[in-house]
Amino acid sequence: MRTVFTIFLRAHGTKPWLVLICLLFAGLAEAAGIGTLLPVMTTISGEAAEAPAPITVAVQDAMRAIGVEPTIGPMITMMAGFLVLKSVLAFLALTYAGVTSTAVAIGMRRRLIAALFRARWRYYAEQPRGRFANTVANDATRAGQAYLMAARVVTYCIQGLAYVAVAVAVQWRLAALGLVAGLLVMGALGWLIRVSRRAGDKQTGRTSDLTVQTVDMVSNAKPLKTMHRWQGQLDRIDQTMKRLRRSLIKRELARYALQHLSDAMIAVIIAMTIYVAHVYLQMPLAELVVSGVVFFQLVNVVSKMQKFLQQSAEMESAYIRTETLIAEAEAEREAWIGKAAPELGAGLSLRGVSFAHGERPVLRDLDLEAPAGAITVFMGPSGAGKTTIVDLLIGLYVADRGKVLIGGRPIDEIDIDAWRSRIGYVPQELNLLHASVRDNITLGDHSISDERIWAALREVDATDFVERLPDGLDTTVGETGAKLSGGQRQRISLARALVVEPEVLILDEVTSALDPETEAQIVANIAALNNGRYTIIAITHRPAWTEIADRLFKLENGVVVEMREGGPSIRAG
Repeated sequence: MRTVFTIFLRAHGTKPWLVLICLLFAGLAEAAGIGTLLPVMTTISGEAAEAPAPITVAVQDAMRAIGVEPTIGPMITMMAGFLVLKSVLAFLALTYAGVTSTAVAIGMRRRLIAALFRARWRYYAEQPRGRFANTVANDATRAGQAYLMAARVVTYCIQGLAYVAVAVAVQWRLAALGLVAGLLVMGALGWLIRVSRRAGDKQTGRTSDLTVQTVDMVSNAKPLKTMHRWQGQLDRIDQTMKRLRRSLIKRELARYALQHLSDAMIAVIIAMTIYVAHVYLQMPLAELVVSGVVFFQLVNVVSKMQKFLQQSAEMESAYIRTETLIAEAEAEREAWIGKAAPELGAGLSLRGVSFAHGERPVLRDLDLEAPAGAITVFMGPSGAGKTTIVDLLIGLYVADRGKVLIGGRPIDEIDIDAWRSRIGYVPQELNLLHASVRDNITLGDHSISDERIWAALREVDATDFVERLPDGLDTTVGETGAKLSGGQRQRISLARALVVEPEVLILDEVTSALDPETEAQIVANIAALNNGRYTIIAITHRPAWTEIADRLFKLENGVVVEMREGGPSIRAG
């Protein structure tokens, strides 16, 4: 129960006190409306009790105080008015809670995505992509529902208190009996809520595992299908789905057991209470009828509260896990605090830089410089540290020792967002968006005109194939660009980098999927358009790039073994 109230009161972007105020006044209105029912029933029955119930006296005195005679007409009008007011206030509170539940889900998604992109690259690289996808698509939705169910639980708690107050005012002994009965129902069926909570937690975990495995399988669909080796992955997913199915079965059994056992217990309790009220308490008919209504409503409210408490328990794990992932990502936020505007006058350089992934050294006391306005090429075998150098210059990683300099200024003094906004980057992994060619080039930036898009496409010799596509720039490229060839995907990625007219162009094996003739044309185009316009850093194994390099570094095991600068090679050391 504490977790439920925590979700309701602390959910990000909500106004719980607004809901509570509406529910409080709704409860008071309902208590007043139901309370007026007793003097109405007493008047209709014609019974005149020797000791009228306190609530009857209170209602009659209140009406006389405002100048209204407590006759049947005004009392019925007052009763109906209070109950209508209760309905309106409850409607406003629950409608707000329902609308807010969608805001909770959307807000959690936005906070998570923002936290992920602000997190250190090391953290992001270590996380399975499917975990993020599952949280955004599934857990956040269930978290919003957890908030709504928590609001419903709070609603019935307040409504139950209103009925307890009315019951005490009518017949305190029957009220005590009803309260005990409600607590017995909750206690007897509380274990089913615990079963639902455990099943919901397992459902959340299994669904996350399933999404991670599915994303991995789809990402590797081509080799799995080509080699006909997908069955092992499918068997792995089958095992996860079987565990998920068991969790869902337990959840449904607990849900329906609670519903039907609760109905059965309520029927028995109501029958026993009517018998006790008539035989032992010898209540007048009017009080018996009103107390019966109040008692039935009280037990019914407890039953409904338990139902929504169970549903909230099923979904609270999704809320908790989503908030945990958000907090985890926010705790890994990049620590860049520099404010200086990036200037490239002195180029980009590393001074005595060492870096390791865990216990594995990648760079060792590395010194190098990429002059501004020049083409600098890094070559070397896989694992030599080429991409790591680029990641350090971008600020994705922080050097363990030494300095990374941007225009002669340490990178930790630079405004990192301003620096990255001046970079055009083409990665080795050609994962395009499942969107149009236009969206893949602009990345959703509507300020980029079609004229600028076509200019970027011309720079990478891509206009002909884009014009031949069925819908030109509006052609959807498929998942990760599957409808395009490798060379076409690389040219779209190049155009994406060039369309914003960056100061620095970072190219990671960007022509590896192109034929030599197309590669030579693109390399020649980039060399021609450079003229000091770009500071280009290229990671490559292809000789076409080495021929246009102003400065060439060959690396092995994290150190420079050879350097060439616009002429004969210079051996390091």
